[in-house]
This record gives sequence, structure tokens and C-alpha cells, in this order.
Amino acid sequence: MNAIQLAIGHVGGVSNLARALGVTPQAVCFWRDGKRNIPAEKCSAIELATGGKTTRQELRPDDFLKIWPELAQAPANTAQAATETVAAGGT
Repeated sequence: MNAIQLAIGHVGGVSNLARALGVTPQAVCFWRDGKRNIPAEKCSAIELATGGKTTRQELRPDDFLKIWPELAQAPANTAQAATETVAAGGT
């Protein structure tokens, strides 16, 4: 199973993920089926929607360092802690 499929499972389905991201279920299906790449700006939202269970690194393994260079030195648990801080409304 790939990262977007796991994210879909974590939130309870395609429609739930689409609603959380403000996109159509068709867009999520295109990502799931590999017909379109997941936009970088949606990866953070997916990470938040899944409570950090699906990370930006997992969603964009080939280019996440170009998009989020600050994650290069952050161990996985630090990245998750940052996600939890943002989700809780912190900075």
C-alpha cells in the first residue's frame, strides 16, 4: 500500500480525505491511482488530517527535501512533533 492509500484509510475513506483537504473525491482518486501527483501544498494538509500518521516525506519521497529542506535534519519523531504542534494551533 502506498502513502496516499494509507492516508485514505487513516481518515476513513476518499470522501473524508477530500472533505478535509477541500478537494473533490476525484482528485484524491487520481492521486491514489497515480494519475496525478499530489500537490506539495496538500501534503502538509494530509499530514495534519492523519494526525501525522502519513507524513510529507512518505507522500513525496523523491522531492520532499527540495520542498521542505528543514525536514532533512529532523528525525521522524521530531517531524511528527512539529505536525502535532501546528495541529494544536501552536507555532
